[in-house]
Amino acid sequence: MSRSLPTEIDVLLAEYKEMYRLVESRLAALDRRVPVLGAALFTFVGSVPFLPLVSQLLVLLAVPFSCVWFVRTTLNHARSFEDVIRRIEQIECAISDRFGVPLLGFQSSHPSRGTHVGGRTSSVTAEAAMIASALLLGSCLTISLRVVDLSSDWTVAYACLVAAISLHLGAAVHRWSRYRYLFE
Repeated sequence: MSRSLPTEIDVLLAEYKEMYRLVESRLAALDRRVPVLGAALFTFVGSVPFLPLVSQLLVLLAVPFSCVWFVRTTLNHARSFEDVIRRIEQIECAISDRFGVPLLGFQSSHPSRGTHVGGRTSSVTAEAAMIASALLLGSCLTISLRVVDLSSDWTVAYACLVAAISLHLGAAVHRWSRYRYLFE
């Protein structure tokens, strides 16, 4: 008994379905990031005044670096989400071109197409991650100045660290905002 090979349309539709499964996964990851990770990091910062000095220092050093991880991984998810929705757009166009009429078109005709990397959801999530990180970095700096009893040299070094991380995050968001998926 001979099986027929799938047609080009069958292959494209199978990929289309898998891409939408990936969209669901990326959306879920993006939607959970800010509330869960932000709350955890704010809890750590809020506990600083009640910790012994060594633990205060560890938290004050760990949180800024956690902000780097938090923002960069959020931007990675958003960039991957962009790749997926652009591939869905390609599939929609290929199927429509094959039949000569617009059969599929949600991503290829979406009003916000191309205005935000990863669409509106990714953009809002990236902004929220950046705002949460800015608040966390500001909180860490304020706590280091008002609560933790340290030398002025340490305070200056810590302020420089927070400033450097802030600049790094701003540059990462800028690079992300300029990202474009390249069609083959």
